[in-house]
Amino acid sequence: MAETPPDVVETPPQQAADGDDAPRRRRAVVRVFELAVSLPVIAWIVYELARTSGQGVELWHVALWIAVVAIVDLLPIPAWGGLVVSLSFPILVATSLLYPPAVAGLIALVGSSDTREFRRELPALKALFTRAQMALAIIVGSAAFHAFAGDIDGPWLTLSLGAMLATILCYSVNAVMVAGYTGVDYRLHIWKILVEMHGTKPAEFLIAYLGLGLYGTLIARFFTHDGPWAVAAFFAPLVLARQMFFRSRALEITALLQVHLDRERETVAELRELNRMKGEFVAVASHELRTPLTAIIGYAKALLRPHVAEDPTIREEFTVGIAQQGQRLMELVQNLLTASNIESGSIAIEVSPVDLADLCEQIAGEFADRSERILLDVEPHLPLVHTDRTLLGRVLTNLIDNALKYSDDDKTCQVVVTTAGSDVRMAVRDEGVGIDAAALPHVFDRFYQVDSSATRRFGGTGLGLAIVKEILHHLGGSVTVESTPGRGSVFTVEIPARADASDGRADEPTAGDAVAAAG
Repeated sequence: MAETPPDVVETPPQQAADGDDAPRRRRAVVRVFELAVSLPVIAWIVYELARTSGQGVELWHVALWIAVVAIVDLLPIPAWGGLVVSLSFPILVATSLLYPPAVAGLIALVGSSDTREFRRELPALKALFTRAQMALAIIVGSAAFHAFAGDIDGPWLTLSLGAMLATILCYSVNAVMVAGYTGVDYRLHIWKILVEMHGTKPAEFLIAYLGLGLYGTLIARFFTHDGPWAVAAFFAPLVLARQMFFRSRALEITALLQVHLDRERETVAELRELNRMKGEFVAVASHELRTPLTAIIGYAKALLRPHVAEDPTIREEFTVGIAQQGQRLMELVQNLLTASNIESGSIAIEVSPVDLADLCEQIAGEFADRSERILLDVEPHLPLVHTDRTLLGRVLTNLIDNALKYSDDDKTCQVVVTTAGSDVRMAVRDEGVGIDAAALPHVFDRFYQVDSSATRRFGGTGLGLAIVKEILHHLGGSVTVESTPGRGSVFTVEIPARADASDGRADEPTAGDAVAAAG
């Protein structure tokens, strides 16, 4: 039974803000609650025993039951959700069936024990409350059984139904009292505490306690027919069950701890790898940002010199250089911002009809002096794609930039756009260095670079392809890659011509309809 309030709640933050008097007031309320339960229960038991003079109950039988309950109750079994399953429960159920409510309550009151009492770890008033609430539960159960079944010698069906009724009431009263105590102590709703006490499997509690209650019925029946010493026949199995339970629990806990330990090791390894990759990313990003900035500053300083400023040819060359490096810097910053928005879930999708032929022309033109290396092959009469033009443009920009970067200056990049059923397919093919088979599964990972050494041949932050994949996920599309080392790579994008709201894609073909993308 749940004899003491379980540790299932935390002290509400507002209690710390109530001042130094709040804990003192709360303790006073708890003491009043303990007395309000304990004193009436004890007074009623004393009154009933004095009024009925024990109703012919043999005192040594009562003493025997008290001793058995005390011995067994000092061997609690921890179970689900912070509750405690006490092996004394079936014995107390047996006493509730055998004796009138007052006698059964007395056995529970005196016999119920807690090792913390003997170690002086439990305040006297709280210990009294624990015993009294247990006695109250047994009194209610005993009264219900005798009202329903009448006598322990009745038919087995009546006896079993009465015992189950008594068991349910005993457990219910006990759980409500524990929840009430915790609710008063922590100023929480009793129902919330009851739910947390039972976790996600409340039916398990009911079945377990009904089984214990029926076991208590057997104890009571054997006691009636074979005498007090029959209790010893049930005492030994209870102790054996306890030992087996603890052994099985120890094995289960050991296995569970091993699983958690393995998971923690995997998590630590992943965090270390992520920390290493982010460290490399910071270094690479700093280098990639510094390169265009250095070029821009150099061109600008050169333009300040009179002989350069007066020469139209040199001035035009330097101005074009500033524009190109500025565009490169803008692309880097745009990738960083896009990655940040995707990670924070704040990326927005503005849906509009997009002419892919026009979009490809626009993106190719943005590569300035490298645009002649981009070959466009767009199928005539393509359907309009209802998607976010800016984000799809970012996808094409990153793929084309990736293709040009990993190819020699005399190699071309081909962009082929065709229909594929209800989707549109865009393939970006290069004649570059290609990607090893071992690296292919990782090319869309954040911060991943095939060559991340300080002396690597190609620049980049390792975000471009990761951004491509994540953007397409939000747009309802996909991207795949095929590559042969030394012969180049092909990145294939498929995107629906009309996005479907049912699968998280942008849902309306009207421009300006901004929807937050799922994180």
